[in-house]
Amino acid sequence: MPYCELGTCPYDKSHRIMIFRMPKHIVKCAKNYRGPPLQICKYNATHRVLDMEEHLKECDYYLRSIENQAVQMALSSRIPPVQENGHDVDTPL
Repeated sequence: MPYCELGTCPYDKSHRIMIFRMPKHIVKCAKNYRGPPLQICKYNATHRVLDMEEHLKECDYYLRSIENQAVQMALSSRIPPVQENGHDVDTPL
C-alpha cells in the first residue's frame, strides 16, 4: 500500500485518519462530540481548534496565505521602469 499521511481527528485524539479521508471523518465524528465548541479554521476546514489565535501562529495554510498576499501586494505595487525618450530603460534600443 502506498504511503498516506495521517492526521489526528480534532474531535477524538485517539483517531488517526488518512488526510484525504479527514473531511468525511470529521463530519461523522462531530455528531458524537460532547466537548467544548471548536472553531473552524477558514484556511483549512479540517482544522478544528479551541483557540484560533494560537492555531494561526502554526497553521501552514494561513502562513502560506499571508505569504501569497505579500507577494501579490509587492507585484501590484511594483514601480514601472523609468522611461527615457519613450523607451524603457531595461529595453534594448
